[in-house]
Amino acid sequence: MTCRGLTSYCLMKNNLERLDDLLIDGMKLWQRTDQFRFAIDAVLLAHFPKFNERRRYADLGTGTGVIPLLMTARGVKDITAVEVNPVLADLARRNIVLNHKESEITLVEADYCRLEGSEWVERFDGIVINPPYFTAAQGAQPQSADVNLARHETVYDILDIAKAAARLGKYQGQAFWIYPVSRLMDLLSALKEVKLEPKRMRFVHSMPGKAAKLVLIEARKAGQVGLITEVPLYIYDTPNVYSEEVRSWYERT
Repeated sequence: MTCRGLTSYCLMKNNLERLDDLLIDGMKLWQRTDQFRFAIDAVLLAHFPKFNERRRYADLGTGTGVIPLLMTARGVKDITAVEVNPVLADLARRNIVLNHKESEITLVEADYCRLEGSEWVERFDGIVINPPYFTAAQGAQPQSADVNLARHETVYDILDIAKAAARLGKYQGQAFWIYPVSRLMDLLSALKEVKLEPKRMRFVHSMPGKAAKLVLIEARKAGQVGLITEVPLYIYDTPNVYSEEVRSWYERT
């Protein structure tokens, strides 16, 4: 990646920003210390779908745009990244340009639960979603309202988010999720209610011998009943040593 001709996108706007290395395809990412920042779950979700480069995808609640950037490294060429927070949307827009992904990623600054009309309904072949993990009453509330919005269901609950995914996805389209195992039944119930049939599920463990904390799910709009549980995904073999599978994502480049 080069900053030649992209000075405004390569320069830090204020002392809350930092430029991180994604370690994949030479991509870098602007983030802010006072905003929600990506973690390993974004990397896990970006590597879960079996993408088709001829299909159209959306990332709902894109944050800084990390998941669409990682999707381009896997060959996806048509991604709409939706983000309601104007600070994160600005970072995502800058990250798209910084990494020369304008032809693959379109940033839409909007509330994805309010996207309606013929322009949006049943537009996408695949939806990717890393939703808030906690109910409004769960856990400590972050001091930042923006971080709280990203982590807690302060405005929309998981059913509202599932309804949005179902509305935006095409008939027989796919929706890919990552969610805490502790709330798996909440997600499955919401998917069933909006006719997104769970088709594939994979539990994520920090390392062998540890209980799964996250789960990856692929659902299909108006799909037939039939769920496959895949082999577990281990992030680490031993403390601070990535598993062979996770290492392969980085070594690919």
